[in-house]
Amino acid sequence: MNKFIGLLLLVFTIVVYSCQSVHEQTSFKVKDGRLFDARNNEFVIRGMNMPHAWFTNSSFKALDELTKYNVNCVRIVWEVGLQVAELEKVVEHCVDLQMIPMIELHNATGDSTDTKLLEMVQYYTSDEMKALVEKYESYILLNIANEWGDHSMSDEYWRDAYNKAVRIMRNAGYKTAIVIDAPGWGQNVTPILNYGQQLLDEDPMHNLLFSIHMYGSWNDEGKIKSTLTQVKEMKIPLVIGEFGYNFHDGDNNLSCTVNHEVILKECEKLHIGYIPWSWTGNNDENRWLDIVSRDDWKSLTKWGREVLMSDYGIKNTGKKASVFR
Repeated sequence: MNKFIGLLLLVFTIVVYSCQSVHEQTSFKVKDGRLFDARNNEFVIRGMNMPHAWFTNSSFKALDELTKYNVNCVRIVWEVGLQVAELEKVVEHCVDLQMIPMIELHNATGDSTDTKLLEMVQYYTSDEMKALVEKYESYILLNIANEWGDHSMSDEYWRDAYNKAVRIMRNAGYKTAIVIDAPGWGQNVTPILNYGQQLLDEDPMHNLLFSIHMYGSWNDEGKIKSTLTQVKEMKIPLVIGEFGYNFHDGDNNLSCTVNHEVILKECEKLHIGYIPWSWTGNNDENRWLDIVSRDDWKSLTKWGREVLMSDYGIKNTGKKASVFR
């Protein structure tokens, strides 16, 4: 009888511990340079940038198209001043379609003052946004500010400003992984290499995902390969939050000759997430980056076929987050 009671106590203890473990992780978490979902399974982003802030209705309707290509994450372009209720509709639809919503605020693009960065944080920590994030805590990622920091910004200024921003968001109760763009319009990886680990250590949740954007500063294939390998060896969590390709041999507004095939292949080999720019909605100067035709928001361009349908493209490599299973 005593043995039977002892066995029951053992089973009860295991069950309670298991429940506590599940309860403890209710959102995305980084560990050893990798991103894990709320069920503690690795999640490799194969995402899409969607310009909801500028083309709300068209972008919303196009979300259904993304599921045809195994897109598993939507980077939602949003702006301070827009209604949180409208954002929630987008987030809810992404979750319904089993794609992870990553919210990013575009107002601070290219700005070099911490004042502007903290304006983004103020929006995130409003009561309405806190209610939204809490509701979708198991699914959501928060990209504080798109490409905050120009080429003149020092590594230390970038570090200190984001340290402050992260602490404010943690004090607001956010537990999920916070995505931090590199400075230099998203392209300068040096401060991530120099101070990424320090920022991780000083974050109360130790839960940051760094993002680099690959355009003209990444025209060197060797730099792409060596940097991604170095980041992986340093166990710094990373996603390629935006990237382009070699359009007109660099005769484009971004002087971009990036070999996107190298990005796709290296990211697949190293289990690094990537999110090409962008579904559509680009202005005439950036129209070469449209993944689908702006006429119908679904017919693939040459760029779209490359990032979606090639061997290492999203359709062949994208897998849903286990939180949906």
